[in-house]
Amino acid sequence: MTPEQIEEIWISVASYLPERVKLDCAIDYVKTLIDGGVDPEILKQSGEYDEKLQTAIDTVLDEDESEGELESWDE
Repeated sequence: MTPEQIEEIWISVASYLPERVKLDCAIDYVKTLIDGGVDPEILKQSGEYDEKLQTAIDTVLDEDESEGELESWDE
């Protein structure tokens, strides 16, 4: 997937969502993309034009980095 495709899909879906649930939906969308194998670098390029999507990308990638640090600490 390209950053443009990710953004187009999000914008299409987000237009039907009430403002109060957009961030939660964006976080679920980003997690789904990561589970589907989308490169985090591609995701970082995707949120340029939508604040909720960018916040979700930052939140999810920060969680993944934190989990990676915890796993290496346990070893």
